[in-house]
Amino acid sequence: MLCRRYTRFLLFSTSLWILTLTSVQAETLFRWVDKDGTVRYGDVLPNEQVGKEYQVLSPDGRVIKNQQAAKSPEEIRKQRADLRRKQREARIQEEINARMAAMQEHHDNVLLMTYTNEKEIEIAKDERLEVINSVIQLLRKNISTEKEKLAREEKIAKQLYTDKGLPIPGGQAQKIEYFTEKVLAKQLHLNQKLDERAKIKQQYQKDVLRYRQLMARQQREREAREKARLEAEERALYE
Repeated sequence: MLCRRYTRFLLFSTSLWILTLTSVQAETLFRWVDKDGTVRYGDVLPNEQVGKEYQVLSPDGRVIKNQQAAKSPEEIRKQRADLRRKQREARIQEEINARMAAMQEHHDNVLLMTYTNEKEIEIAKDERLEVINSVIQLLRKNISTEKEKLAREEKIAKQLYTDKGLPIPGGQAQKIEYFTEKVLAKQLHLNQKLDERAKIKQQYQKDVLRYRQLMARQQREREAREKARLEAEERALYE
């Protein structure tokens, strides 16, 4: 009787061991692509596939692990170089951000020290625009005058020479060239002043918006200090 029990125990243990071994082996199913591009499957990964890309599959065919191919020395060097480049770019960007923040803080302090209300900013803008508008007006007048001189010289050249089929003499051609260059130079100066005026308007518009933000922030800070003071006084009453 004891022998039969022992025999059944051995059979049960052996069966359990076989099932366990089969389960473990079933869990180690590999899939890879060989050198010819063919997809292969196996419960043992070939030696030549070690270090290359392969997948581990579950018994029902699900991918449970993706093993990437080992990087070559060149790929490792490139990866490290990319990392150093990104770190360097990050440091540069941090420095730029710090400088921008410092510049903004300086500009904020100038706004707060220069103006006491938005109306003063508008007055300052109008004064600057008045000056540059005067320059623009003068340039336009000068351009008009130079264009009249150029037209007069071109008319002389046309009546005395080109209409008669004659070449324009050097002196007359030089006058036309001279006034043409003056018109172009003054027009360039005018365009610069027009751009400057647009930038002035844009800058003062930004200054007004920023001034409002700073005033609102100061108001919140004052309210927070006042609240803290009142709370401190209230606590002191019960101490």
